[in-house]
Amino acid sequence: MNLSEIIKLECCDVDFQAEDKDQALHKLATLLRRSSELRDMSEEIIYGALKARENMGSTGFDRGIAIPHCQLEGLENFIISIAVSKKGIHFDSLDKKKTRIFVTIIGPKGNSSEHLKLLASTSHILKEPGVVENLIQTNTKISLYEEFLRNADNGVGKITHKGQDKLMILIVKDENILQDITEVFVEYGVQESTIIDTQQMENLLSNVPLFMGFFNFTGDKNPTSKIIMVKITKEHINAIIKGLEDIFGDLDSFSDLGIMVLDLFFSKGF
Repeated sequence: MNLSEIIKLECCDVDFQAEDKDQALHKLATLLRRSSELRDMSEEIIYGALKARENMGSTGFDRGIAIPHCQLEGLENFIISIAVSKKGIHFDSLDKKKTRIFVTIIGPKGNSSEHLKLLASTSHILKEPGVVENLIQTNTKISLYEEFLRNADNGVGKITHKGQDKLMILIVKDENILQDITEVFVEYGVQESTIIDTQQMENLLSNVPLFMGFFNFTGDKNPTSKIIMVKITKEHINAIIKGLEDIFGDLDSFSDLGIMVLDLFFSKGF
């Protein structure tokens, strides 16, 4: 297994907040459900499985670490979320102190062998000197994600990105949303992109004598748009789309932004 594929960037949080352990479990279930693989599973089912495991004994350890985990019927792949609570949350830890790092693992029912390997690997990573402190200091989801992976070993935590590059193309019809898009990009570690000014087909046709009178741009509709092109890794696709939909809602119903993602066969120089 590859941790860079199991840890879901969209399921990372650097400002995790909860009043108590039970609320933390609910919010961890909500965070996990951001993964597209869990879209057909209710938050209550995830919460219930995490809660049942906690009833067997707390997964809160010392040094501000907790590794909540459970197995779910109908789940095909393992999913890991990472959350950092700056203030800390009482989570029945062994040393009775507040928990600040939550690495939550959910896996398929019956795959105990791989589940145990992930638990051991996660525990090993968190025990490395300076890892917990560095995770707490992260301020963005991408930095949290990458800091954790940077300390992964060469076994279950092997990081490979070869062949994973994708080209994301965003068609922006309203310039007023560019800042929101930029903020999502920064949050997920995208710092370089190409922006192209374009015209919509209707704008071009309106200048052709044969089609004059069919297109009216005196209203609110903007005849121009911008195309943003950015190279990302496969693991970032769902996270960025989720981040944008947190702001704009379901993009299938939002007319000012369209997205497509293409396989990147070749790139050089960026």
